Amino acid sequence: MYTLDEIRELIGGYNWRMNLIENQVYEYDSTSTAQYGMESCMPKGQGETGDKVLVRVMRNDRDRREMTRLIEKVSFIDEHEQHIKSDKDYHILQLLKRGYGHKTIMELLPIGKDAFYNRLRAIVEMLYETQKNELSDTSDRYDKTDTSDRYDKTDTSDRYDKTDTSDTSDGILNK
Repeated sequence: MYTLDEIRELIGGYNWRMNLIENQVYEYDSTSTAQYGMESCMPKGQGETGDKVLVRVMRNDRDRREMTRLIEKVSFIDEHEQHIKSDKDYHILQLLKRGYGHKTIMELLPIGKDAFYNRLRAIVEMLYETQKNELSDTSDRYDKTDTSDRYDKTDTSDRYDKTDTSDTSDGILNK
């Protein structure tokens, strides 16, 4: 769950995160390093693994985790923006997501500085409340789940009666 400050930072950093995702900055690349001449036969430095494939695999894993974090942060804003009711608030969020500065947005949507920051605060609070409500809804679902119909409460002691010889073809009941 994100705090109000984290949500404010997610909105502010949305543009550069999307740029990293779209440009596939953490794309996997080659494992080879060209070495010629004397460098190819010299011993490698101490304290590092000499296995180029292992180093690449470890870097790819770290890059994949970082890309997953970026996608999670960006998707939080995308998934919750539908709850914004005000048209002006929605457009402010869209312009912030595209990387527009606060001053530019205030000029495009003729609003004052105080009104802009009040709307930005309202957007952040709305995203926070939506997130909180979704978390409480999912926990309520798990708390209120009725398990009475999940299990058959009939007496099953006679189902596996060892003296029942009606079906002896598989030998399971004959003991």
